[in-house]
Amino acid sequence: MFERVRKAGRRFFARPAGTRFHGRYLARRQQQGGLLRKVLILTLGSLVVLLGIVLMPLPGPGLLIVFIGATLIAEESEVAARLLDRIDLRLQPLNRRWKRWRAERRRKRKT
Repeated sequence: MFERVRKAGRRFFARPAGTRFHGRYLARRQQQGGLLRKVLILTLGSLVVLLGIVLMPLPGPGLLIVFIGATLIAEESEVAARLLDRIDLRLQPLNRRWKRWRAERRRKRKT
């Protein structure tokens, strides 16, 4: 089971930034799934987002939980998938700066 999740994660992150969520949405649309499944996933995603919002003021992973819920919603909603792709593009420069900072910090620790 974990190997399947790892492979799915690798496929997801192998896509270029700005196309990951929409690509996942399109792949999900090609699979068979009924209206009940779509409603259940959208409901579960909405509940997870609400839980994350409630947990944000508390110490813990509130923002991560909101992101997980939004990802669930994006699997069934093209609008949400495109929105998350835009957010992904906006966060890329921040991610690159963080990786550079981390690499410099590691280099300084070794010396």
